[in-house]
Amino acid sequence: MKMWDGRFSKSSDRLMEVFNNSLPFDKELIEEDIAGSVAWVNALCRIGIYTSKERDKVIEGLQLILQDYRAGKIEFLDSDEDIHMAVERILVEKIGGAAAKLHTGRSRNDQVITDTRMYTKKVLRSIRDEIVNLQRAIVQRAKSDSDIIVPGYTHLQQAQPVLLSHYWMSFFFIMEREKSRIDHAFESADILSLGAGAIAGSGFDVDRESIAKELGFSNVSMNSMDMVGSRDFLLETLSAISSVGIHLSRYAEDLIIWSSKEFSFVELDDAWSTGSSMMPQKKNPDSLELIRGKCGRFIGNYTRLATTIKGVGHTYFKDFQEDKEPLFDSVYQIGIVLKVFAQVLATLKIGRDAIAADLDPFLLATDFADYLVRKGMPFRSAHKVIGKIVGYCVESELSLKDISLEKLRSYSDLFGEDVKDIFSWKGAISSRTVQGGTGFESVKKQIEFADKILKMD
Repeated sequence: MKMWDGRFSKSSDRLMEVFNNSLPFDKELIEEDIAGSVAWVNALCRIGIYTSKERDKVIEGLQLILQDYRAGKIEFLDSDEDIHMAVERILVEKIGGAAAKLHTGRSRNDQVITDTRMYTKKVLRSIRDEIVNLQRAIVQRAKSDSDIIVPGYTHLQQAQPVLLSHYWMSFFFIMEREKSRIDHAFESADILSLGAGAIAGSGFDVDRESIAKELGFSNVSMNSMDMVGSRDFLLETLSAISSVGIHLSRYAEDLIIWSSKEFSFVELDDAWSTGSSMMPQKKNPDSLELIRGKCGRFIGNYTRLATTIKGVGHTYFKDFQEDKEPLFDSVYQIGIVLKVFAQVLATLKIGRDAIAADLDPFLLATDFADYLVRKGMPFRSAHKVIGKIVGYCVESELSLKDISLEKLRSYSDLFGEDVKDIFSWKGAISSRTVQGGTGFESVKKQIEFADKILKMD
């Protein structure tokens, strides 16, 4: 027997019941569903639908259901279509007639969106906390590696020398922007839907402001049609998770490459690596590869929901039952990904010798150009002069540091004895004192700024 079957002359086909049933996944919302029902019974009591005694009985029954669920004592039935109907059915069995009034003025349409918004707010807080934990690992890494100079890459070609801590801090600040995306998704979810009814609003004048306060919402929806069909906050949540995943994937890619024998810049701890079933010498960076691989999952979940939503009108359609699985999956996976990445960073070993050996003097080509500019040559002219010198070195199989002053002066008489000062990795780093640059003092300020941010989180 269904709670909605009064209009029907026969039961649903068994296959339709299976097809229609969302309980296997939306039972994840049971805590939110019960919290929403407690708030609703309080609201109905305030307008006289329930007596205080009846209200207390309903609340006690709802709390018992939650306790039983947490203890693994709840038995769901095949006829329970979703978590909302299951809770109501069990409540009727526990307390009898008083439970039958609980759905007064409420629809599953506004009930499910309320539950989903509450759940989304909860998990966004958790995701944000994990991002902060990752940022702490990044900052600690930057502090530990503050004296290491590495080749900076563009186009996967050596470009300029940078501090490894500068690289780590780039990771920190991109995660700071990801936090702002998570925060905005939270704001989008932070609207009370309960009271919107099925489409036109509840037929009972409940105090929605009080419900919002009880359930922890900052805002109350202004339009019932908008609210029962609103899934934009889920799109924003999945988009934010995808964005986090995309950027984690990029840094994972760097570390995967750096962990190869050809680079040997980093080595993953054994705890975050795996071996080969055939090749006994292998140590694979599978933790990072999985982080990179999960990104496709996040993007896929966003695309799945976006494709579902774009095909339906207003207000509620059963298509929206498909909104929860991509949400649950992305939330679960991003939590693991963030935890794993933080541990990978915390335990990573740096190949100092390999890094030092890989620093190519051509990394200082821009510093050579800057040297000529400081002597009075326009930058474009200086760029061309240094380009010709580099070309000569490549053709002659010479290192930039091995070219004689006499040869340098054949390209420009601005070169003097002081040009030898350019051949200093620390000197090159120290010259980048501009705010946000890779200079020692600049990076120190970045770390200090990051510490202030983390103290506020």
